[in-house]
Amino acid sequence: MSDTPATGDSALMRRLGGQFEELTHLLSQSHSGTLDPDRIVHVAGQAVAHSEDCALTLIEARRRPRTISSAGEISPRVDELQYEAGEGPCLEASETADFVHVDDLAHEPRWPGFADRCVRDTGVRSMFSVRLPLSGSDTAALNFYARSPGAFDDLDIGVGAIFAPFAALAVQAALHQQQTTNLETALQSSRQIGTAIGILMARELMTADQAFAQLTSASQHLNRKLRDIADEVATTGELPTAADRSRRRDAR
Repeated sequence: MSDTPATGDSALMRRLGGQFEELTHLLSQSHSGTLDPDRIVHVAGQAVAHSEDCALTLIEARRRPRTISSAGEISPRVDELQYEAGEGPCLEASETADFVHVDDLAHEPRWPGFADRCVRDTGVRSMFSVRLPLSGSDTAALNFYARSPGAFDDLDIGVGAIFAPFAALAVQAALHQQQTTNLETALQSSRQIGTAIGILMARELMTADQAFAQLTSASQHLNRKLRDIADEVATTGELPTAADRSRRRDAR
């Protein structure tokens, strides 16, 4: 018996080798903070031979699940159907199981609120989802989709599972960037509010609590964000009023 692999197997190994070489390149970039969920999803979708699309589902505490990255156009619609129904393989893998595989959603009793609509609206019949090992209370899954029933074999599932820890790194990087951005926004807002409080204290000879109360009152009455009110005070030196809003509207 020859040890030489069949032509099809050889081509498959070469293709997988190319995908994992690109993954290695992406991991080398992660040290500089540039690990990109979109690139991970793209590479994973290419590596799983029978996948037509690939996506990342993220579930954060007390927030609606969301798809943070997708390789194609099928997965966002499939995922949205799951989020609307509150059930499906992506959600089950994220929250209660390490791995979920379905051969044919047209004959799947586990998620009656999702399966029929998915087949009818998107044509997707096969899926598998792998839970990502995230730290903290957030959960996530790497998901693969195909319109043919029974599309995924053991090799597809094995390759998909290999990508799970790398996808987890990408999700953690995205969450860290989001937290950093939120913190920077909060700090900037705090500076604006502090500046506005100082201006009102000096102009009206009032305490900091009284100045803050005026800012919040204007925010509520004008239905504008507190930081926007503070920014206007810092720019104009005046607390905006309903009359100011009417004048701006009439000037348009």
